[in-house]
Amino acid sequence: MSITMKSWDFCRSITSVQILVSLGLEHGAALDRLLLNTALDQASLDNPETVVEASAEMAVVRNLLRELPHVANLGLLAGERYHLSAYGIWGFALASSPTARKAVELSQTYQELTFVFSGFTVEEHDDYAILVFDNTDVPDDVRLFSIEREIHAAMIIIREMIGNNMGEEWVRFQHPRPENAELYEQCFRGRVDFAAERNELLFPRSALDKPRAVGNLATASLLDKQCSELIAKRSARRGLSGKVRDILLCQRPMSMDMELVADALCMTSRTMRRKLAAENTSFRQLVDEIRLSLAEEMLTGTRLSVEQIAERLNYADASSFSQAFKRMSGLTPGMLRKQDSRVA
Repeated sequence: MSITMKSWDFCRSITSVQILVSLGLEHGAALDRLLLNTALDQASLDNPETVVEASAEMAVVRNLLRELPHVANLGLLAGERYHLSAYGIWGFALASSPTARKAVELSQTYQELTFVFSGFTVEEHDDYAILVFDNTDVPDDVRLFSIEREIHAAMIIIREMIGNNMGEEWVRFQHPRPENAELYEQCFRGRVDFAAERNELLFPRSALDKPRAVGNLATASLLDKQCSELIAKRSARRGLSGKVRDILLCQRPMSMDMELVADALCMTSRTMRRKLAAENTSFRQLVDEIRLSLAEEMLTGTRLSVEQIAERLNYADASSFSQAFKRMSGLTPGMLRKQDSRVA
């Protein structure tokens, strides 16, 4: 039986989780509660190179909603924090675009460098450019949060892109008019409709082709290429083995507990073992690969003792680590260090 990947099921940077956690902390939620079922910790949050699965970010959203039931329209509050600067290369590419049209094209092409759950397409009708958001495959419990966040974040970005040429926007939501609809009116400058056929953000079509003073075609083209390369790099993390690797890499010290990793992936260890076998690997093999890679890095790039490295990689003692390292690499830790000139 084939499994269709959800449109939002792609890796993303840690930035969005940082934004969501910051929002939760500001409203009194505890960090450990916000990171429940994510396999993330403070070290992961502090590392700008951390890449997370969409499921981990969605877990943070669920935690946020559970911990702050008294805060209305959390999605809207979150959305206003997603400025261009939050998106890394993708944001820089949009900011360098010579026109809003080029930026919109880039934004659609490289949606996998955003943090959306509700994917979007672009249309042009009469006097309007329209971003249409599809949240049909977003789980029910986070669907409202998702569409509030996505449309508000898109509005923030478009305002930053177009500036004074923007005019009034027009937004349409599929969900019924809520009791606190005035919060929507505070977020959006123009018309807000509810119970619409589609989730849409409309703005003047004429703004698409007006030259942007800060745009630079050469820079935008370079960043376009970098966006493509980054997506290719992240794609290598897909599949269950990639998810297991990411979880193991987030753990300090690394754990060999298959049950904990399987639980973080919302499956049984038996199911995880079977799915990894279908990818021609195993949990033990993945652990060994990561341990070997990290061990080589620490042995050749640091002055940590063998005992310290063994502790960080969760070996019982230095002897156990040395034996395992020789089994995996054919060398003892001491032999590798002698071969490498970077460490005396």
